Amino acid sequence: MSEANQAAAAPPKNLFEIPAVRQGALLIGIAASVAVGIATVLWSRAPDYSLLYANLADRDAGAVVNALVAAEIPHRLEQSSGAIMVPADRVHEARLLLASDGLPRGSGMGFELIGEEKGLGVSQFMENARYQHMLETELVRTISNLRPVQSARVHLAMPKQSVFVRDRRPGSASVMVQLYPGRRLEDAQVSSIVNLVASSIPDLEPGEVTVVDQLGRLLTEHNDAGDLSLTARQFDYRTRVEDAYAARIVDLLTPLAGTGKVRAQVTADLDFTVTEQTQEQYDPANTAVRSEQTSNETRLGDAAAAGGIPGALTNQPPGDQDAADAESANRSSSTTATRNFEVDRTVSHTRQQTGTIRRLSVAVIVDHRQVVAEDGTVSAEPLAAEEIERMTALAREAIGFDAARGDSVSVINASFTRPEAIEATKPAWWDMPIVGQVIRQLAGVVLMLGLIFGLLRPTVRHLLVPAPAPVAALPAGGNAAAAEREVTPALTYEQSMAAARSVVGEDPRRAARVVKDWVAEDE
Repeated sequence: MSEANQAAAAPPKNLFEIPAVRQGALLIGIAASVAVGIATVLWSRAPDYSLLYANLADRDAGAVVNALVAAEIPHRLEQSSGAIMVPADRVHEARLLLASDGLPRGSGMGFELIGEEKGLGVSQFMENARYQHMLETELVRTISNLRPVQSARVHLAMPKQSVFVRDRRPGSASVMVQLYPGRRLEDAQVSSIVNLVASSIPDLEPGEVTVVDQLGRLLTEHNDAGDLSLTARQFDYRTRVEDAYAARIVDLLTPLAGTGKVRAQVTADLDFTVTEQTQEQYDPANTAVRSEQTSNETRLGDAAAAGGIPGALTNQPPGDQDAADAESANRSSSTTATRNFEVDRTVSHTRQQTGTIRRLSVAVIVDHRQVVAEDGTVSAEPLAAEEIERMTALAREAIGFDAARGDSVSVINASFTRPEAIEATKPAWWDMPIVGQVIRQLAGVVLMLGLIFGLLRPTVRHLLVPAPAPVAALPAGGNAAAAEREVTPALTYEQSMAAARSVVGEDPRRAARVVKDWVAEDE
């Protein structure tokens, strides 16, 4: 083999022996593979982001982002919702950091304003305005803690109080709540907000507090909602009474019938009429002297002695009998007695209790008894009449049955329809967070292997392996050895030596002819 053929068949010793085009293609392929591999690794190891805060005001959002940047905590701002996202494993750290800085401040500062420095020229009006602002802010924070409430605003109208009682004017308050989509405030929650605001401000009556939502709907109706509110409370009370009686019956009959085999419903007719009665009774048979006053009066008058018909007889001295009669006639006496009696008097004021039971109606249904046969089959067997009577008697005792007020108890035995077993809903395995992490890591590994074996390895092999020599046509009059040598593709030096040894061992004559031809070509 000639030196030219050996040089053409030998592989390149280093990168510089490859042509310039191949070098450039090789470098570009390696760079692209490395870049894709690094991006895949970074993607597979990227942290999961969780919500830190949402629906923040622009001022609060800017302050939070600046604090996260200063603390070198990675964050991401959602353009559509404005939510601030941080890595899931650093959510609590970020919230503690922001809380130490008083972020987010929300709608304003409350009692934190007390710690701020005050100027020397602050007027009393500004002090009062600041105090009112602090109260409003604290009320907003408290109301916003309710689950349906997204945000709130409170406006207080507190008039200046006078030292004169007749000149004092009551205050008022208005609350505007921003509810989450699909949420609503129950009547009890509205009443809680009203009482919360009224209890926080001195001399503020609950009737002076108004609550509206973001749609402008008035949630407090002080004038017309009194009867409805009372009716709602009466309904709740009746429901509690009925549930209590039903629970008594179920608890009493369950040991006899079995768990889950007793159903009871109670209808209570309650009397919510408010009755007040005042009675005043007198008993003339029972009397007692409370006070007594007696007065005696006796008079002897001169005018009586000189009395009579004017004339001569009256001027004459009377005789003895006439003198006695005259003395008796001139004396007068009177006796006066006043007695006060106390008659037995009874005054009673009675107010009937509201919510008294006028009638109870009880309906109880008991399931059949489950009987297991000798072969293991289960069948339902109705209860005996004696058992039904016994359960009826127990139900009557449980509710305090009173035939005078028309109570009724009905116990029926029937077979319950067995509901199909509902499998416990468990989250699918692909919804678990750890599964997402594992899938992401495996996807990164698969992409790296596919990149190496599908792109990088074929590119390097194609660039490093030399192209096969072109097949030349057989020369006219040439021998078979020369044609075979030209047709045979270029081999490496080690391959050529191994092939030569094999040919010499297998066919010495052919090897001798080949050597003879080589010598002839060299000459």
